Amino acid sequence: MTAEIILLGRSGQVATAIAALAATSGRTIRQLARPDFDFAKPDSIAPVLEPVLAAATPGSVVVNATAYTDVNRAEVEPELAHTINALAPGILAGQCEQAVLPLIHLSTDYVHDGTKGEPYVETDPCNPLGVYGRTKLAGDEAVQGSGARHVILRTAAVYSATGKNFVRTMLELGRRQDRVQVVSDQRTNPTAAADIAVAILAIADQLTSQTSDSGLFHFCGDAAASWADFATEIFDIAAGLGERPVQVERIAAKDFPSPARRPACSVLDCGAIADRFSIPQPDHREALVRAITGILA
Repeated sequence: MTAEIILLGRSGQVATAIAALAATSGRTIRQLARPDFDFAKPDSIAPVLEPVLAAATPGSVVVNATAYTDVNRAEVEPELAHTINALAPGILAGQCEQAVLPLIHLSTDYVHDGTKGEPYVETDPCNPLGVYGRTKLAGDEAVQGSGARHVILRTAAVYSATGKNFVRTMLELGRRQDRVQVVSDQRTNPTAAADIAVAILAIADQLTSQTSDSGLFHFCGDAAASWADFATEIFDIAAGLGERPVQVERIAAKDFPSPARRPACSVLDCGAIADRFSIPQPDHREALVRAITGILA
């Protein structure tokens, strides 16, 4: 059965990708975002969501693609980050529990400190280094404790042809300079928002078609890379599409100070989602070529 989607979020990368995929597949989707309600104003959530969820058709699935994602700014706005990333998802999950609707909630690799030395699995303990990771972990815990049937999807280094992301930043820098300094001692799994959208809709359909337990899963691109590796691949692909060559100068994180600490290696193991939902890790290069082609078009 194809799930009807109640999507929270409109302008973010994943929300945009879900809406685009739904439009091409003829899927029924209802998007809610500001000014309908505002995660920064928790009192605005229940009055809007309660009637929407109560009127939802059987088989509907709620997807939360709203979050405070500015890792550096969160360090100076911890209360706002906590409200959006932790308090609001708890309220949302409570509404889903009352309406008996499953919730798919997006989370992050930054709940880990990066010291494990090998890919993280879902059962590994969390130890976030900064406000962003701490508030996202608190949101995960609020969803888990709500009583709502849920899937928490932790992903990493999200990019797309729209919005603010590493790929767009690199391409913009590359048009202004021949050499770009990029950190080489932090590793992650770059992940296309379009691939996350495919995974979310596949999970939603399975939540509709069968009774399933709640769970936490990892989903990301199939290659671990440092930010410098990622930048090098971005510029190689862009050069093949007619952009001028750009050299990546590899630097250490200590030489590129930022307000927020980031994990040295937050690579995720995605075996569980393949086992449970038959969702493989997407080919990172194919996704990256599509995104860069869209940006340069």
